[in-house]
Amino acid sequence: MSMDGAGAGPAPQRARTRLAIDVGGTFTDVFVLDENGNQTVAKVPSTKNPIDAIMNGAEAANIDWADVELFTHGTTVATNALITRNFKPVAMVTTEGFRDVLEIGRGTREDPWDAYKEGTPPYVRRRDRFAVKERINFRGEVLEPLDEDRAREIARILKKREVHAVAVCFINAYVNGAHELRMAEILAEVLGPDIAISTSHETHPEIFEDDRFSTTVANTILAPIIRPYARDIARRTSEAGYEADVLLLHSGGGVMTPATAEKYAARLAASGIAAGAIASKYFAELCGYQNSIGLDMGGTSADISLAEAGNIRMTDKWEVDWGHPICFPSIEVLTIGAGGGSISWLDKAGSLRNGPQSAGSVPGPACYAAGGTEPTNTDANIILGRVGTTLAGGKKSLNRDAALTAMHKIADPLKLDLVEASLATLRVANANMADAVRLISIARGHDPRDFALVAFGGRARCMVLISRANSISPWSSCRPIPA
Repeated sequence: MSMDGAGAGPAPQRARTRLAIDVGGTFTDVFVLDENGNQTVAKVPSTKNPIDAIMNGAEAANIDWADVELFTHGTTVATNALITRNFKPVAMVTTEGFRDVLEIGRGTREDPWDAYKEGTPPYVRRRDRFAVKERINFRGEVLEPLDEDRAREIARILKKREVHAVAVCFINAYVNGAHELRMAEILAEVLGPDIAISTSHETHPEIFEDDRFSTTVANTILAPIIRPYARDIARRTSEAGYEADVLLLHSGGGVMTPATAEKYAARLAASGIAAGAIASKYFAELCGYQNSIGLDMGGTSADISLAEAGNIRMTDKWEVDWGHPICFPSIEVLTIGAGGGSISWLDKAGSLRNGPQSAGSVPGPACYAAGGTEPTNTDANIILGRVGTTLAGGKKSLNRDAALTAMHKIADPLKLDLVEASLATLRVANANMADAVRLISIARGHDPRDFALVAFGGRARCMVLISRANSISPWSSCRPIPA
């Protein structure tokens, strides 16, 4: 008789784990908590396909997806897309006579004293905004039926332009969405079922057309980015052995599934940064401060938040670009394009600027030696000796010579040496962040001297991602982070 395995007891069970991963524009952070209270952290470079960075991060943390009880995820993919305006071709269909609502908005200015300062352009160009005859009054009564011939003509034009998503925004659709639904059906017939279509009455059913149209357009331009992202992350984690739902943190501080994220893509526009605001408040309270200002600086953006008397402000109207509101409930965070990968450049007048353009993680700052040639904040820091020659635990090496070469693009036109150009680059970036702190504090009647400044990054956001889901299956060893 074979004695193989004789006397051997049952194989020890591996501890069930909870996994949180925050994907930034430059680095991806991993936080693991098992049921015994043991914690593991890891950091890996972000990749062109963010899902690759998620899988790389799990591998770096030695994660077996079959052991993961809960996976929560925060991402700045949507935020960075809005900041850098890196969108796929999209279009908008609206009621005849309302084609320019996106540009008119509320008719206000960011700086009321500067008559020459123009606002940021709409996310959808005028040539991509189409008008069709239809009219519903404020009672929801049809005054003029939808012109279906014109609707089909628009659909044919959009098919030739190979758009990836369409926003349907009709006046008074908030009280009767029948015409929007019919327009969406025609678009789907001509463009195919895979086209992402957002209707304003489903996205934000509120009376004021400027807020409703703007929110729907933001949802539309992010849909071609978030839809494949959400599907891919669900598929690849499932193939790796994960059996539960992927939970994505949304702007309000809660979580939603990939299926919901596909429909409400703009709710991810403040995903990772919402976790950062919660984290800054928590860490400040641990140190005895009820008033705090959070400074969450990543590779592409810097996110500023404020907590007063232990309370984080919430808003139902916010924006990444001024004048283009997103009206989903959100933790109030001010986001600017100032991160490690923010590019230093000269405007037409020869003045030094910083961001919002970012080198991201691919190709990344020039010092990554991965094809990037533009000078960034990270390049300036390595020239000044403020950072070492490696990042992410040695996974990313930095090349100082490449940074020096890139900084000539700033130094030579301004007749500065490379050290002076690097200092100037960081002074502009710091001034941008200081202005953001002023906007969220002094401009709202708060004295920043009464607040603690909490500076942090992605790993702190991961801890919050774990805490957001504690009510699902709480472990006594996992102390929730209060909201």
